[in-house]
Amino acid sequence: MARRWNIDSVTTALPGPAPTPRPLPADEPLSAEDYRRAVGVVEAVDQAADLAEFRERLVRALRSWFGFLGIAVLHGDTATEALQLGCGVLSGYSAEFMASYTDRWVREDPFRSEEFLTRLADAGVLRLGDFAPRSEFVRDYLRPHGITDKAAMLIDAGPSGVLLVSVAVREGVPRVSDRDLAVLRMLRRHLAPLAIEQLARHRARAAHNAWQLTPREWDVADLAAQGLTNRQIAGRLFIGVDTVKKHLTRVLAATSCASRTQLAVLFNARDTPV
Repeated sequence: MARRWNIDSVTTALPGPAPTPRPLPADEPLSAEDYRRAVGVVEAVDQAADLAEFRERLVRALRSWFGFLGIAVLHGDTATEALQLGCGVLSGYSAEFMASYTDRWVREDPFRSEEFLTRLADAGVLRLGDFAPRSEFVRDYLRPHGITDKAAMLIDAGPSGVLLVSVAVREGVPRVSDRDLAVLRMLRRHLAPLAIEQLARHRARAAHNAWQLTPREWDVADLAAQGLTNRQIAGRLFIGVDTVKKHLTRVLAATSCASRTQLAVLFNARDTPV
């Protein structure tokens, strides 16, 4: 015979008054929408198979969730090396803009200054408008090309290197907003463990395979192994087609591959440390 419970005599499983959700501080600068944007970016990259895919997913997520067009995701042993070697991916910048940068403005870029990189290392996220708003670089190069401001994010992975992310806003948006900066700071904290893991795996993979390739050659090899043409690789990495050919020649020699097909088989079959 089934037992009948006397509800009045049963002690509740959750005694005490129901707690109320913790309210946000009155001066909370971020909205629920901002937190959703940050979560959206993290969800876009947290299952990336390798650093190359992580970079590509991060670019797409920053574009779709924040509306940024000019985006760079670079990596290297140090922030200076990441900027000098340009190892990573650039998106949204025209070939004309990049040619002008290389020919004339690269030495004037405030992002490359030791002072900026020191401040960025301390702050984690820094806006160009707060550092050099009236510089010749901004006045005579960025603004004529429709860029009104930029911001940078630095994630330091210690011995595995750094990940440097920069974003640009264009005419109609006077600067990277305080709200976007606050979201980028929060996003940096959540991206850090994912980026650190990817940088460590990327470094371990290079050491494991013992191929004497530069970071840029690794990028070319990775994209070539995915089946991209030289022109597509050049467009993805913002380098010349002739430069791609030189890197690819070096990659084939270093890996003892006779063709791109053989490189793809070797590159995709390698053991990747986890």
